[in-house]
Amino acid sequence: MRIRQTSSTLLVCLLASGSIRAQPITPGAALQMSPELRQLFQAEMRELLAGTRTIAESLPVANWEGIATSAAAMRDSYVLEKKLTKAQEAELAKLPEQFRLMDQALHLRAEKLVAAAKARDTEAVSFQLSRLLDTCVSCHSSYATSQFPNFDSHDDQAHHH
Repeated sequence: MRIRQTSSTLLVCLLASGSIRAQPITPGAALQMSPELRQLFQAEMRELLAGTRTIAESLPVANWEGIATSAAAMRDSYVLEKKLTKAQEAELAKLPEQFRLMDQALHLRAEKLVAAAKARDTEAVSFQLSRLLDTCVSCHSSYATSQFPNFDSHDDQAHHH
């Protein structure tokens, strides 16, 4: 099973609407998975964090190659494309559709970061990095509040800038 099999039409509609949350999510709804699968996801999260740090350090000095390389690694870091046991594949099939959509959105944002870096477009890189981080926050505030308890359970309220 692969995340990329999720309906791309639905994802495009969600992204175009500006909201990744198509269905209500109970704040703090922890994902149920085995310790082994959780370790795979945690390893991927560490890789993604390293990538965002590299991009944040590379943007102010116009290190386009560093941004493109890091964003490409983030784009390609699918847990679901690793060699998994049949039991782990069955577990993944049970993860919420909304979680899989958020994961797909993150990888789509990483792809857009690659394109922006290759175009040497500072504004587009900044924007796509911001949107990628929004996806991280949305997922963590929905599914990882036990790891990140500082997320307010009322984060669905209107934003005031």
